[in-house]
Amino acid sequence: MSAPIVLRPGQVSDELICSICMTIPVDPVLTPCEHVFCRGCIHQALAVSSQCPIDRTTCTVLQLRPLRGCLSRIWSNIQVKCGNHNDGCSWTGSIGDHVSHMEQCSSARSNQAGSALREALKALKQNNAQLEMKNVQLKKLLQKRPNLPILFQGEYNYRRENVVELSQLISRYLEKKPAEINANQIFNCVRSLYMDLEKKFADNPEHYQIDMKMLLATCEASNWFSARQYENIRNWYREQF
Repeated sequence: MSAPIVLRPGQVSDELICSICMTIPVDPVLTPCEHVFCRGCIHQALAVSSQCPIDRTTCTVLQLRPLRGCLSRIWSNIQVKCGNHNDGCSWTGSIGDHVSHMEQCSSARSNQAGSALREALKALKQNNAQLEMKNVQLKKLLQKRPNLPILFQGEYNYRRENVVELSQLISRYLEKKPAEINANQIFNCVRSLYMDLEKKFADNPEHYQIDMKMLLATCEASNWFSARQYENIRNWYREQF
């Protein structure tokens, strides 16, 4: 949650400023020695040392208490504007009402949605990096494999029962596709096989999912396809594996 912005900082007593983060506490607590802190700040400080950060008086979390009486009234009347003011929120009010406002603030929800999207993008980039690493490892492994027999006889009859043969064909010529092989027709075979996997037919071969995982990884490691086709292959791999 974004911290509120004090409207008149010069009118706020230093006694109400958290000396750890130097801001007005949204959830203030009082130590036995009468010092005000943010609840989160003082909890972290006491986890390191059981002393008040200001005067080193012995203090534990159990001894903290909320503001009461006159001090609570002074704090709750501090006027603030929304912490999302720079993002378009025009709300102003007392700091005591700030938490309830943030639960309804449209700017806050937009920021949360933006944060979620950024996290999703970060995860996607990490997944792509891991996939690239797997591709490099796969290429190294394939280079060490013995020569496979030429399995292409001019026909594109690759079905669920012979997915392994298609993987072997692509891996045999991973970075140097023979001119007589049509990459678009191979891609159509891969797409058809993937659709069968996606539909989860009851009569799919026993190891069909494993075979398709190898096929898609092999396709990704090759240089046979167009950029759009590679994008589809990567999406298929992520959706199923």
